[in-house]
Amino acid sequence: MNEVKLESERLFLKALSLNELLLINGNEMHNLATPIESEAILDSVQLAIAKKIKKMRGINKDIHPWYTYWLIIDKKTENGIVFIGYKGLPDEKGCSEVGYSISSNHRKKGLMTESLKALMEWASEYLNCKGIVANVLKTNIGSIKVLTNCKFRLVSSNERENRYLHFF
Repeated sequence: MNEVKLESERLFLKALSLNELLLINGNEMHNLATPIESEAILDSVQLAIAKKIKKMRGINKDIHPWYTYWLIIDKKTENGIVFIGYKGLPDEKGCSEVGYSISSNHRKKGLMTESLKALMEWASEYLNCKGIVANVLKTNIGSIKVLTNCKFRLVSSNERENRYLHFF
């Protein structure tokens, strides 16, 4: 995969290669070109990285940006602080599901909203992508606010979670 990098006002977004995910998964982050704050590697992120590695091993490198995590890098500190990513190529309806994680050190600063907007803009340029889906626990007020800020709309709900959608 050629390096895919995006930029927003305060952040860089870098699509992580399979090798970079393997380094993170193996707790060898000191071998990465960009330092990652340890608080960014939550247990849920470690589990998701393992799943992403498994998927990425069996697919063409050209579509890795749709399966990998994107590392969100603070322009001021040049540290990786947040992870965001799609869970695969758009489905038959043209939608791809997004997931993200942010450490408590960087919440309530608009960084995830800024990251999601940049990644949505990238996805909107892909011919087959018509929209983005997000499934969020009802108790996750921060994620719901991010989705609201990015103009997602609630399309369904169950006892545990809400499903949001944004069409381009």
